[in-house]
Amino acid sequence: MQGAASPFHDGIVKMEDTASRAIGMARNAGADSVRVEVVEFEAKAATVRGGVSSEKNVRMASEISISVYRNGSRAATSSSDLSDEGLKRAVEAAVDIAKVTAPDMAAGLAQADEWATVVADLELYNRHDASLDEWMSVAARAEDAAFAHSPLIGTTNGASMHASAGVSLLATSGGFCRSSPWSAYSISCAPVAVGDNNKQIGFWNDAARSFADLDTPESIGIQAARRAIGSLDAQPVSTRNAAVLFEPSAVMSLIGELVSAASGDALYRTGSFLKDRLGAAIFPAHLNVREDPFVKRGMASRLYDGDGISGSRRWIVEEGTLQAYFLGLYAARRLNMAPTGNGAGAHNLEVISTMTTAADDFAAMLRKLRNGLLVTEMAGGGVNRLTGDFSRAAKGFWVENGEIRFPVAGITLASNLTSMFADLLAVGSDTITRGGVTTGSWLIGEMTIGGH
Repeated sequence: MQGAASPFHDGIVKMEDTASRAIGMARNAGADSVRVEVVEFEAKAATVRGGVSSEKNVRMASEISISVYRNGSRAATSSSDLSDEGLKRAVEAAVDIAKVTAPDMAAGLAQADEWATVVADLELYNRHDASLDEWMSVAARAEDAAFAHSPLIGTTNGASMHASAGVSLLATSGGFCRSSPWSAYSISCAPVAVGDNNKQIGFWNDAARSFADLDTPESIGIQAARRAIGSLDAQPVSTRNAAVLFEPSAVMSLIGELVSAASGDALYRTGSFLKDRLGAAIFPAHLNVREDPFVKRGMASRLYDGDGISGSRRWIVEEGTLQAYFLGLYAARRLNMAPTGNGAGAHNLEVISTMTTAADDFAAMLRKLRNGLLVTEMAGGGVNRLTGDFSRAAKGFWVENGEIRFPVAGITLASNLTSMFADLLAVGSDTITRGGVTTGSWLIGEMTIGGH
């Protein structure tokens, strides 16, 4: 059963009362100003492994986070005890910490003229009632589909179904008070393919605000099985420089590096290769990245961030030029810039290339690659965000004359993000959306492949 209507009205009234009590206690304890976040949620998880239930649990929780500001100092505490006594302990602990914390003139609440004013139903809450046994059957369908796809699937590391729903409330002593109901659903599957000489794990998943928007469990299981089977008998290649095609799921981590480098924390700490690069060309002119906080049912949609400030529809990258950063209130003050409503991170991002046509599907991108490496997975955290140096373990396939020849593993990819972004030759029309990011595959002209 689905719908945008929220059943949380009574709970929200209680949450508002809890927030009001906490704010009052903090002011009485000596805080100059207070910010409170109250969250109530229910989460269900069901995992099956080899046809046997390995996890079935329900978690329900109510939590409060309290930030107090006193004489320019900030301190924060959290608690799952929302009784008067529990709130009092949390508030007193926060105020005591603030008393011995050095002042920070960038700390403090947003001003009233900075508060979010957008009111819209983004359909972030979509109800779907199901028991744990019903969720278990969804997970089992994904695993069964993986087994049925090929006799090479000998076992699995499990298939899971997760469902959660709740409401978050933000209130400040300055008078801001808004709440947001939400839901999230995800299915994942990790089958193991068994070959003559090795085993390989495949993985695929999908997540959405509405259960109805998820890929079917069967399609997720089959895709995961294909990825496991395709990796059997993988081998390294010799060390060389070559063109690299990142499939869309692998591009997500490159977008993550862009976001991290363009985010306030890295910028004000002088830890980003994108510091002072606003207005500079960081991609070729065909590349654009658009941010939209207001996508209906978007996994990264929100009307306001943790400071009560709204984001906006805008270009992060336009015609290859870096146009904007991701700034929460504190980072913006440290940088002497205006906040962008990104205190909770980037909103929904879409990668758009003016060179991409509908014909640029995965097969076409392989032909554009012609000879080189197709990357399906990366591991390790070898990225220096200060310099942009990039080095990560990777697996995928070697491609010759636009056709996949054999699976590749045991290699590293090395370059620099500045060079990689500038050398983005093409973006595919084979788009997927994961975690609020929509992109097709990326073809990068040259990287160093470390092999044998």
